[in-house]
Amino acid sequence: MYSYSDADYEVIRSAEQILTRDCMKDFGLTYRPTKNPTPTAAQDRRYGITDMDGAARYGYRMPPQQDTPEAKLTKDQIKVLYGKRSLGADSTKNLKLEYQGKKIPDDGCLGSAILGFRKPYEDKAGAEVASRISTASYESSQKVPEVRSVFEKWSSCMKQKRYDYASPMDALETPSFLQGKVSANEKKTAVADVSCKERTGLLEVWFDAESAIQREMIKTDAKALKKLGELHRKKLSAARKILADA
Repeated sequence: MYSYSDADYEVIRSAEQILTRDCMKDFGLTYRPTKNPTPTAAQDRRYGITDMDGAARYGYRMPPQQDTPEAKLTKDQIKVLYGKRSLGADSTKNLKLEYQGKKIPDDGCLGSAILGFRKPYEDKAGAEVASRISTASYESSQKVPEVRSVFEKWSSCMKQKRYDYASPMDALETPSFLQGKVSANEKKTAVADVSCKERTGLLEVWFDAESAIQREMIKTDAKALKKLGELHRKKLSAARKILADA
């Protein structure tokens, strides 16, 4: 309700691309945005790694994403699409770009479409509240007795597999697991990590504890969050309408 899913973001991005296409058409230029490759299934790392297959293949690393193919554009298309950004210079503040006598938006058709679509649905205050709750609830949840207890169970499980970590986040942040190629040891550790999470029910316990904290925090800021949720729904509805009318 207070944040977008990957599918939501794709709907919004697609709508912004259609608005960009229509802007380019107003300049007499074609624009066919390349399709994004099918995204790799998103992995929420809030509680560390959770996917056994991913752990076995990539250790603690994120699965590789496919590159988005670049569209082939003419100089005119680049100029109108990106506006002042297409010049790659800092001395463009007072410069007015035109194409065939028509003024180009400073941010180009792409920037203008994105900013123009998002602006009516911005809610800085609500977003700050949601972000604060997300951060505070995560930190507070780790102090809940049930969560501390399940951390100990997870840690004991890991020790049985010859890995010494006090919490799942300690394992996730191991320096050697953040650089270089994925080693066999990293993969084995990651598999053990997920296995111990499953054995101890860590994910369920931690999620339930944080959810309870968030529910109480949401009550305090219900008004601000209600507005944010409504704007999110309206933005998605507007994006879907653009797609339907395209």
